[in-house]
Amino acid sequence: MKKRTFWQEWRKIILFVGFAISCLIVLYAFDVIGKIDIEAASDYVRELGIWGMLLYVIVYTIRPLFFFPATLLTLFGGYTFGPFLGTALDIVGAGSGAVLAFLVARYLGREKIEKFVKGKRIERFDQSIQNNGFMVVLYLRLIPLIPFDSINYSLGLSSVKLKSYMAATYLGIIPGAFVLNYIGSSLRTMDSKLWIAVALYGVMVLLPFLVKKFKGTTQIPLEKEHVK
Repeated sequence: MKKRTFWQEWRKIILFVGFAISCLIVLYAFDVIGKIDIEAASDYVRELGIWGMLLYVIVYTIRPLFFFPATLLTLFGGYTFGPFLGTALDIVGAGSGAVLAFLVARYLGREKIEKFVKGKRIERFDQSIQNNGFMVVLYLRLIPLIPFDSINYSLGLSSVKLKSYMAATYLGIIPGAFVLNYIGSSLRTMDSKLWIAVALYGVMVLLPFLVKKFKGTTQIPLEKEHVK
């Protein structure tokens, strides 16, 4: 059997990384986000009715492929659809997008990672997350300070089971989705709701630590094997 060249072995990952870098350059070098008229875009999506909701979910689902900031899109959902409908649409779109990113990472890089982790420290974490996948993923989802996409792609390279990943993801994003959609909706009026939203965000920051204390550190193996 002919030995594969470096390009043949790694081309999928190289092309995806190149695509990701190109997207980031376009977003930030050309100030794409800053040029978006939020008010006009929100009015347009809302006027589309159910098709606007579907469009929002589709955009959120494919968003990880273009590395558009998840927080901004969530705030837009709250601003456009309100805190409750926005949260529901966010959970569907963000959850589906997280699963898509997970599958992309697993398809592109899981086999490559397995060649390097054997006998190393990360292998112990990989085994741990395989056995306690649901709780580890849930804990990570409840931490608002960890970038959403870094979790999606990193866990795709781990041995966590897809079923555990999906269940913990759809459940774990609910608190953050509601808080950010509430903040987004409060930006329309800029009244006392904004302060309530800030308080809710503070509670969300503390939530993962409360969950960890309630469940016990032995069930969430992140003390020694911390991944970002």
